[in-house]
Amino acid sequence: MFTQFGRVDFGGDLFEQWPVGIRFEIGIEHVDRATQLFDFAFSEAQTCVLVSQDWNDDGNPAQRYTPLFKTPGIFRTEPTQLQTVEVSPFEEAGYRLTWTCVSLQDFDAAQMFQAIANREQPGFPKISSGVYVIDPGARIIMHMYDDRGLDVIATGLPTLRPMFERFSEWILENRRHKVESRFRSSSQALAE
Repeated sequence: MFTQFGRVDFGGDLFEQWPVGIRFEIGIEHVDRATQLFDFAFSEAQTCVLVSQDWNDDGNPAQRYTPLFKTPGIFRTEPTQLQTVEVSPFEEAGYRLTWTCVSLQDFDAAQMFQAIANREQPGFPKISSGVYVIDPGARIIMHMYDDRGLDVIATGLPTLRPMFERFSEWILENRRHKVESRFRSSSQALAE
């Protein structure tokens, strides 16, 4: 999967890094949008890869943040076979990526998205991690960066076209032109 998205830096902005993607507006009052997008994008999947991006602890436990794999209420069974790699980007703070393959029935996506949205808002639990959900079969990566929005990228526009058509009203307004031009240029090329 990492070779499919070889230029993607999990420490950065997926939508701007990758030429095939959509940025959706979420908002703390519409966290259910993230769950609907997840259910739509992963409807054919039996499993997914969950990636937790965790920065070095800043020593402030009073915030009551938890890493993805330690957040209560997310997993029905404790994830096993976690793999970890330390990443030290040039001129940026280092972080750790931890990932595992899980059955879609083994975790509560709605609770996970709510905990991500809570990161900078009232409410608990709060996930401190950057969270990436990957469908290796469909070659999709989903990342809800905080309560404001969610990026979905794929290796090809046809993979995302049904999502674009069904949920276009949720596209983040300040990225709408860029998203629509990606899909329009693809449609025009197919028509020619």
